[in-house]
Amino acid sequence: MRLFVFFLSLAITVLSTWVAAAQPKPSVVVWPTLTPAGDAPNGQSLHRPLPVADRDVYPRAQDLDATLRDGVQDLGFALYVADPGPAPGRMRDQDLLARATEGASSGDPQAGTWVVSPRIESAGAGSYVVRIVAVPPNGRELRVRVETTAAESLTVTGLVLLRDLLSSSTAAQASSERESERLDAGTAQGISSRPRSAGRALLAVNAGLFGAFSAYDLERSTGPNPDPRVLYPLLALGAGIGVGGALLVSDEWDVTTGSAWYVSSAAWWGAGSAFLIAAGRNVQPFDDRYSIGAGGGLIGATLATIALTRSSVDDGGAMLENSGGAIGLLFGGALELFSRGLSPGKTTPYTGMGYGTAVGLLGAGVLATRVSVSPSRVLLIDVGGGGGALVGAAAASPLIFQSATASRTRGWLASTIVGSLVGGTAAWWLTREAPPERRSAWLVGAPSAGIIGESQTPRGSTPVYGIGWGGSF
Repeated sequence: MRLFVFFLSLAITVLSTWVAAAQPKPSVVVWPTLTPAGDAPNGQSLHRPLPVADRDVYPRAQDLDATLRDGVQDLGFALYVADPGPAPGRMRDQDLLARATEGASSGDPQAGTWVVSPRIESAGAGSYVVRIVAVPPNGRELRVRVETTAAESLTVTGLVLLRDLLSSSTAAQASSERESERLDAGTAQGISSRPRSAGRALLAVNAGLFGAFSAYDLERSTGPNPDPRVLYPLLALGAGIGVGGALLVSDEWDVTTGSAWYVSSAAWWGAGSAFLIAAGRNVQPFDDRYSIGAGGGLIGATLATIALTRSSVDDGGAMLENSGGAIGLLFGGALELFSRGLSPGKTTPYTGMGYGTAVGLLGAGVLATRVSVSPSRVLLIDVGGGGGALVGAAAASPLIFQSATASRTRGWLASTIVGSLVGGTAAWWLTREAPPERRSAWLVGAPSAGIIGESQTPRGSTPVYGIGWGGSF
């Protein structure tokens, strides 16, 4: 079993490295080169260079287009070649920001994409003004580089400006700005700035506890009677490795409280799920169940870490993950009892509880990376589901008061499950954001009363009083 845990940990490490290497490249859209550079005193509007009207700029723009499109791919970006570029009249700064909020394709509308818009104009004496404008994915500001260069150095200058704009520090700054806005909106803490690695303490405590648990599992696997002379040093070593690793991770990456709870919850629920499944299958010897639990915790923590490399999770998402694990635990056990038709007090449904926990944890963990929800709303939905389960169990309790047969037990469990679903759905519906008020389609405008006009008389202008209806049609 120790070899099993070792090879499982090795496989997880290799899988994490492979997934990190296989992450998709950031997408970029390169618009065709425009002219003038944007600050021309003659007031010319931005447009694509024409072969005749802009014969001095046109061939340079073609060379710059080809160079930049090759350059973004050399810099590690995925060029989206299907973008036709801006339509006439849609080349303003606001259009660049709007395009950056769209995905590289219609199938990924929320991912955002880099947008690069090069501009050139003749500066006379064989030199050109090169201006590169770039917007990071979902960015809210324009990043500009401008330089005047000779004709023979125009493409090289464009590549240098492009490299500066698409550097990793620029992307990291934009990502940090978007992450701060999202987390502040999700937690609603009302603070102006969020400290870096605010979840350092949470991650360190949970990592230390899990490290101690793994060390205890290692000692239990050596025999039924652990030696205190070996156990306590191993516990200290495991806890120290966990805390040290958590501190190193917090120094390298920005670990929020939501991220710390997300990874920690995945580890503990994963360990609990694996241990319950091993208990349900009556794995022997008994100490091997601890090894299986430690392996399940490693799998859960690894999957959560991989998910955080693709998306971000706030406090509400971490609460949602915990809720999914708990709901899966209860529903899995109830469904196993329902399938057996046994009384709830006769057999503990370890297998159903284990698989239910795994399914609930995985589903809620994926959902937490896709939605943004407040912790209070998740808690209210849990309270609604629990209250509904109690109401359903109380309503069907006469079925199991006397002679609890298999069919009666199934009826009681079905009532409990349905009550929980109804209560949770009702809580979700009542805690949703109120939709904006909308008037009927035929009711356009609004009434008004008072002075609705004026009338010219020999003594001057006289107001006209009355009621009216105004609005756009």
